[in-house]
Amino acid sequence: MRHRFTVPAPPEVVLSHLLEPASYVGLNGLVVAVRDIREEEGSIAYTAIERLPVLGFHFHNALRVRVRSEEGGTRFVMEVGARGGVRVKVETDLAPAPEGSVADDTITLTAAAPVRSYARRQARAGQLQRARTLAARLA
Repeated sequence: MRHRFTVPAPPEVVLSHLLEPASYVGLNGLVVAVRDIREEEGSIAYTAIERLPVLGFHFHNALRVRVRSEEGGTRFVMEVGARGGVRVKVETDLAPAPEGSVADDTITLTAAAPVRSYARRQARAGQLQRARTLAARLA
């Protein structure tokens, strides 16, 4: 899944915001808390709590998250592991633009067949929400 969007802030400001775990509360509409923040092997690792609507109820899902920058600070990488073997990798390439930054966001997802379609829909919705919220926050 790919998405290109503009953020009205320079790439280094966007990257700094994305690398801050607390920024994810509300950035992805389903994440309601982060905890257990620590540095691990050149990455920042933490647990994000996602509040999922399931059959009219809300289920709190703990996600294992690792974030880091690559490519000299022009790429943000986030790897997420969830229950049921769901794995998500988000790579966001940032480039300067007259209006701030252009972000090229790519999501790679692996999941077991029974949950794959649901996981893809949630990942895509999160990708679009993250783009809108990031642009609004950094305006």
